[in-house]
Amino acid sequence: MGMSRAGAQRGQVAVEAALVLPLMTFMVLGIIQLTMMQHAKLMTEYAAYQAARAGIVWNGNNERMHDAAVVALLPTLGRTDDVFELGKTWALHKGWDLAMRQLQMGKGKVIDPAAFNGSNLFGFIRVDTIRPSLWDPIGSIWKLRAGANWKELDFDGADTYPEIPGFEDKIRKFFNLPEPDSSEVQYRKATLLQIRLRYWYELTVPFANWVIFTAWFASNSDVALSGGIDKPTVEPGANMTADGNLEPLGSKGKGIAHNQGYDSVYPTEMVVLWRLSQGTVPLLSRVVGKKYFIPLTATQSMRMQSNFHKKWIMHINPDWNL
Repeated sequence: MGMSRAGAQRGQVAVEAALVLPLMTFMVLGIIQLTMMQHAKLMTEYAAYQAARAGIVWNGNNERMHDAAVVALLPTLGRTDDVFELGKTWALHKGWDLAMRQLQMGKGKVIDPAAFNGSNLFGFIRVDTIRPSLWDPIGSIWKLRAGANWKELDFDGADTYPEIPGFEDKIRKFFNLPEPDSSEVQYRKATLLQIRLRYWYELTVPFANWVIFTAWFASNSDVALSGGIDKPTVEPGANMTADGNLEPLGSKGKGIAHNQGYDSVYPTEMVVLWRLSQGTVPLLSRVVGKKYFIPLTATQSMRMQSNFHKKWIMHINPDWNL
């Protein structure tokens, strides 16, 4: 009788361990992955800062900002502690950047360019210049008489603008302080560089990467998941023993839209992310298997310390005919 009771207790312990162990394993792996994501988020913020620093001294040059962001984010991709490891990590970035661009990502409500003045907009790391822009009222600075011919905007102020000596007649606030005028404020806003950085961060911790990616994708799709952690389903009210079913989820991603600048993620990009996670991308998935990427974004603003060149303006209102 005693042996039977002991055997029953051992059986109960085994059942409880079988129920709890997967959850505990996920919690440990999930904590590791979330910690790595937080580190990558901080590095993304730092990369946006470095990109903006490059932009304010390089006339808003998007290529320079993109390069600065890549260098700042390389430690999140691999080792950079010596020249050999740095080269390997750089090659890894270039490979994924090329792969992402070849997947035709980034086509949304409007047909956005794949590149801007030589800088890739829809690759692994993207820098979007939000301001100066011709979409918002700040762009009216460029609409003054002869403004359409301006090639740059003097960061020191209107009184030193080289191309239009009569510019002071348009912005009198600089020369008659008591005169009520908002042009000074508007001009200062026009010489403020604001950028947004988007980085495809890869989740790399086994099992946790799939769970976190699936949860994020479902949240972006406004879809509630049911079932167990290892077998989630979109079927409402399913219990933990139900079979997993995520097939309808792949086409429901909404993306991340913005009122200013390009969207961080377009719905078409969500489809590509889902196919990467399922290992169904032709050719690429056969080589690399299943991959789980989520977008990390950061925005940074800095005052220009060089003249902003008009050719680096990304967002132009087509109604202005500039």
